[in-house]
Amino acid sequence: MRGAAPPLFAAIFAAGAAFADETAVVTDFSKMDWRLVSVDEVRLGGEVTLNLGEPARVTGQGPCNRYFADLTQDGSAFKLGPIGATKMACPDIGKEAAYFIALQAVDRIEKTAGFLRLTGGGHELIFAQPIN
Repeated sequence: MRGAAPPLFAAIFAAGAAFADETAVVTDFSKMDWRLVSVDEVRLGGEVTLNLGEPARVTGQGPCNRYFADLTQDGSAFKLGPIGATKMACPDIGKEAAYFIALQAVDRIEKTAGFLRLTGGGHELIFAQPIN
């Protein structure tokens, strides 16, 4: 009975691997929400996101409100049009204003392994790659 176990496990593993290859789905992280890590090395707290999934458009969730803006991007050059947002009040509205000011000043984008770095106007915004 002992000698039968390795071939049995090998057969089960091979079947599982073949199934996984046939149904594999490639994740497109550009269409998912990037999660804010920090603005100018300060963590804002809460769930702040940035989504680059639509061509020439940025959307996301600020500390209080959903937001959106037109985007012009050419290589690492990154420029947003005016930021629009919903108008919900919350205790973090000051943090949201600071986030929008920093985001509006951005003029460069850099993607590295697992991170998105936006810089410009003396600001640095770091986003972590989504894991879903």
